Amino acid sequence: MTETQTSTTTQVHRVWIKASVQRVWDAITDAEWNGRYGYGAPSQYDLRPGGLFLVRPSAQMIEFGANDPLIDGEVVEADPPTRLVQTWHARFNDETIAEPASRLTWELADVNGVTTLTVTHELIGAPATSAFTDGSKVGEAGGGWPFLLSDLKTFLETGRSMAGA
Repeated sequence: MTETQTSTTTQVHRVWIKASVQRVWDAITDAEWNGRYGYGAPSQYDLRPGGLFLVRPSAQMIEFGANDPLIDGEVVEADPPTRLVQTWHARFNDETIAEPASRLTWELADVNGVTTLTVTHELIGAPATSAFTDGSKVGEAGGGWPFLLSDLKTFLETGRSMAGA
């Protein structure tokens, strides 16, 4: 089950995943895993304050003219495997490129063998990015955070993404 709350500048998304906190953390931060669900675009993290964060487009995204990198930023705080704070700058189009970087916080907690993952995306001054990440641009962006977190859950619980990969 996925739960989403949205306001003008902050989106909070929560999902419960039948997997260990460490396994969820690895699926988020390890490029060997994070390119296997969601949009198929691997993310690279240097998990130290000031470390680089990059999302590279998939081959299919490149065919459609996606920018490389697709998203970039830096790690603000990393406390593996329970908390990651980072900046997040979408480079989807000219509109999102012109907006400031946003702040993204991942919080993971074990609740009786189930990981609760809460993603808080602070999007101050970034309405175009917010429209992509809140899931309202399903046709253009595939469903934003609700889609990505649902597929992360599916992938970790079944071993396959919703796309079947």
